[in-house]
Amino acid sequence: MRCPYCAADRDKVVDSRPADDGRSIRRRRECTACQQRFSTYERVDHAPLAVRKRSGSIQPFDPDRLHSGMSKATANLDIEPEDVRYAAARVEAHLRAMGSTEIGTDVIGGHVLEALRSLHPVAYMRFASVHKVFTSADDFARELRRMDEETNAE
Repeated sequence: MRCPYCAADRDKVVDSRPADDGRSIRRRRECTACQQRFSTYERVDHAPLAVRKRSGSIQPFDPDRLHSGMSKATANLDIEPEDVRYAAARVEAHLRAMGSTEIGTDVIGGHVLEALRSLHPVAYMRFASVHKVFTSADDFARELRRMDEETNAE
């Protein structure tokens, strides 16, 4: 790490602590050449993840878009925003753990549905209606029956 003041590449770590809710580490450094202190941040560098859309097009994975979709499904429900953020982070972690660099929207949607189901049944149905392209009330009824059957089987 080069010192931003004198460009020397000799420094020592004076302090190290978690930052960004544990997603990074903040290191306080001191240049051994000029004694100036500066901070650096260490974060995990994820491999790029791409989303394969139903149309066949491919676009970069956007965690903010994932969170936004889940937030819309949970809007006006008794769910803490932090719970939605945590659920979105879990979905992203599952997707990255798959080891693939390209993931279809059907797979992503399936993981989102699982996460929303554990948060609130209405959020699940809202997202399912879009993800599964409901076109009639019968689609809602069929999904509700399936959801009830799975709940009773557990």
